[in-house]
Amino acid sequence: DGSIKNIRARFIALNVPSVGYRTFFFTPVKESVVSVNPEKEKILTFENDFYRITFAKGGIGQIYDKTLKRDLFRTDKFKIGELFTMKSEGNGAGEFSEVQQPAMEGFDRISNYEAFWEKIADGPVFTKFKLEQEMPRLKVRIIVTAFARMKRIDFDVDLLNWDGTPYREYRLAYPVNFENGKITYEVPFGKVTVGEDEISGAAGERYVQPASQVRPREVLDWISVSDGETGVTFSSGVAVWDYQDPTDDPVDYPILQPLLLASRKSCHREGNWYLQKGDHRFHFSLTSHKGDWKYGYRMAKEANQPLIPVVKKETLPNASLPLSLSFVKLNNPNVLLSALKKAEDGSAVVFRFYEIEGKKADISLDFFRPIKKIIRTNLIEEEGDKTDNKRLKITPYSVETIKAVIE
Repeated sequence: DGSIKNIRARFIALNVPSVGYRTFFFTPVKESVVSVNPEKEKILTFENDFYRITFAKGGIGQIYDKTLKRDLFRTDKFKIGELFTMKSEGNGAGEFSEVQQPAMEGFDRISNYEAFWEKIADGPVFTKFKLEQEMPRLKVRIIVTAFARMKRIDFDVDLLNWDGTPYREYRLAYPVNFENGKITYEVPFGKVTVGEDEISGAAGERYVQPASQVRPREVLDWISVSDGETGVTFSSGVAVWDYQDPTDDPVDYPILQPLLLASRKSCHREGNWYLQKGDHRFHFSLTSHKGDWKYGYRMAKEANQPLIPVVKKETLPNASLPLSLSFVKLNNPNVLLSALKKAEDGSAVVFRFYEIEGKKADISLDFFRPIKKIIRTNLIEEEGDKTDNKRLKITPYSVETIKAVIE
């Protein structure tokens, strides 16, 4: 009948508890809405309160941080977010002795083509830009989203109709403007700074390469590079990142590279191919900040754990919960909650958290229901010390598991 049947709404949900919820209401207004204004001509620049973005053929030419007053990238060799491909034979799951590096055979990059950007959405929440290009073996689609009220830029990268050619690897290039920058990334219950936190020597057994030289690296939710004064942090949408230029005539500054796809054969002599034909989609978020990785990793954790919206048309007459509620609060920002679950035995609640910044912490635990007592346990919930005090002393880099008896 001409009325709206479906609508997709995007808004910034401010002040939502990290372990909890907040209620938002949609109400009709008489003011006119901001219209979407897509532009089909070539987009050259964009600017908001946080960044000035310069677009280029095959990628982004520069991102200038208006608060830090500096260019964040060096684009003399690679554009920002540029896709490139190399030969990557590898050995399946058996990278014996050391990880094989890619080779220049069949090297190609998206800036070799006349790929240009177009604006596809513009409004009070975000502005969105798209680049699409046919390349041999696949089609590339890159969508960049700049948010109006958050210091964050999203990169959504689609590799479409990949034909499964053997021994090809696809990476993105983020050539950061930190010549002597330290690279730090998340690992289970902690972080690793390249060249500082690895074990000495080689891993042992068949592996001969010194651990500090192993690359690429397995990354959890984030990777960051900083010179101590300022830094850039990415959320990770893939399992593996490199940070050194793998091409001929390598540059001496870091190039962060998420590895999107590698078509390999099993290391077993009768094993199968892992060609992964079809469509592949990846998501990354960028923020820049003062200081080192400590000032950026929370954004990356947020980006990789998006909020879950639940839409209710009516309020239940017997609703008893408030409009906003935090289930768990930890008063110390360097202690992260990693698990909240029912105990394996009994009705107690188990919390697991860890200290990530290498500092002592005296934390208080607040739950949305009264806690009668706390029992420290090991990882498999075997009980240790008991206390009636909700304050806990945490040692640097420790992983703590506690069982809370609820009144």
